[in-house]
Amino acid sequence: MPARDGDFWERSWKRDRDRDYASYAAPYYRLASPEIDVFRAHDIRAVCDAGCGYGAYALALASNGFAVTALDVSATAVEITGRVLDRYGLQLAGRRAASVLDTGWPDGAFDGVVCFSVLDHMTVSDAEAALRELGRITRPGGLLLLAFDTPDEDDLATEHDILPDGSIRYAGGMVFHPYDVPAAERLLAGRRIIHRGTGPHGEFIAIIEK
Repeated sequence: MPARDGDFWERSWKRDRDRDYASYAAPYYRLASPEIDVFRAHDIRAVCDAGCGYGAYALALASNGFAVTALDVSATAVEITGRVLDRYGLQLAGRRAASVLDTGWPDGAFDGVVCFSVLDHMTVSDAEAALRELGRITRPGGLLLLAFDTPDEDDLATEHDILPDGSIRYAGGMVFHPYDVPAAERLLAGRRIIHRGTGPHGEFIAIIEK
């Protein structure tokens, strides 16, 4: 999640830190998906879960044999992700509380990066900057898995402002920029998309080869 909204996300995760996230994450344990198959086919091993949240995708990856490092702007989210994996007898390869805009890792630190429903919680300019940063920490030939929430009729139902780029900023401070498939494709223009898919909640998924 972006540093600009870091306080919002840390407050949110702290408020709900004692929920049973391991049970929520259960469907992701040993998840079978076309995206995981693509990662395996490209010899991806060390993966950064960028914007890990409560660790659902970190669990999916770790339980499928990947070495997963958790990254989130919220230190509490990183802590929760570690606890979720512990419940399944798994461990993180690394963890860090930092923004996807400035991860602090060196160039090419990971074989792959997963960024699931994170770029759509940023303004467009921040999403573009995050793509550059996540690409920087991915090795040449590595993969970036990106997922975007598609627009929902309830997106404008609560109090909000519309920012100049069309992003929504809710009264609590969260930013949301809903992407339909053409808008996501425009954001990714010029990059080599090797896979397109649909997530469990209708998200548009793209895998980019660096």
